Amino acid sequence: MSSKAVCRPKDKRKDEILRGYEYQIELTNSLEREIERLMTKATKMTNIITDMPRGGACMDMGDKIIEWLPLQEQIKAEIEESVRIRTEIMGCLDSVKIPKLRTVLQLTYIECLSQGEIAEKMHYSVKQVYNLTNEALELVKIK
Repeated sequence: MSSKAVCRPKDKRKDEILRGYEYQIELTNSLEREIERLMTKATKMTNIITDMPRGGACMDMGDKIIEWLPLQEQIKAEIEESVRIRTEIMGCLDSVKIPKLRTVLQLTYIECLSQGEIAEKMHYSVKQVYNLTNEALELVKIK
């Protein structure tokens, strides 16, 4: 998880729901990096044709491709879960009727920006963003 300083909802359920999307994004990114690592290893492999028997430890490109498949399925499942969580979060954010408060929450929980980044983007001080976030979190309704 990110180490940036942000407001936390007092309600543990709100925190779990709102932080869920950020976690899913990080998990998906981690899986995608693993696939890239495996693809890099596989593309560096060369097939050597020989009449000598192969040892048990030798791997070819096909062996690496087989490793990709479960990761790709896992990424697909994680992306579907991210979409579900994002939809749930958007439902929570829609319960906040004041546009600037809803925007602060969206920038925090959907775009995963720090309070400093939000302050710069919205032309507020970090303290104002902190206060707006706390105010908005009080208005969030969990269904």
